[in-house]
Amino acid sequence: SYKSITTLATDINPWIGGLALAAILAAVISSGGPILLSSATMIVRDWLPFTQEHSEDRKLLYYRIATIIYGIVAAILAWVWSVSDSPISILDILLFGFAVVVPPAIAVGYLIYWRRTTEAGAFWGMVAGYGGGMIWYGLIRWAVWVDFSAPEGSSLARQIFHTCFVFEGKGIDPSYLTTLVPLVAIPIISLMTSETAEGKEEFYARVSGKS
Repeated sequence: SYKSITTLATDINPWIGGLALAAILAAVISSGGPILLSSATMIVRDWLPFTQEHSEDRKLLYYRIATIIYGIVAAILAWVWSVSDSPISILDILLFGFAVVVPPAIAVGYLIYWRRTTEAGAFWGMVAGYGGGMIWYGLIRWAVWVDFSAPEGSSLARQIFHTCFVFEGKGIDPSYLTTLVPLVAIPIISLMTSETAEGKEEFYARVSGKS
């Protein structure tokens, strides 16, 4: 869809095409900031248990350090990718990063608007979203690497596989799967599991940062 928009805009006028590409890049990159900050917060709050006893000012220092480290690593990877001959573009990486934030965002949405959501539903829904997206991305890279093709007369299954994983040399973006899988898995798993009132309150307290 991004390629179609920029191609259409460029065919109309090169200046309009440049503006369209700039708008798309700005829209995608704008997702990088929240992803970076939320990842740094997760590292400090959830993966470094010893920080729970520290003051808010000390935690803020850890947040900043984690954000700087993330930013440096991201800048190095972007530079290495830009000077290499990799067929994967920076836009592809940005879209993949956007796909990463989708499962927890959907889980949070369910937690806010559907109180029937259980801890197991939120957790396994996110796991299913991440797992499905990673498998989908891996299949795309494998199909492109082996130059998978579906010549005329191929079976329906082969044509479907080609459309999903090799379409226009990139396949269907994994973000579709990371969106649809948790969107369906979270309510199903929540309905299949149950929690006590105390357990639910404790879970929501942890999610909100009150405990």
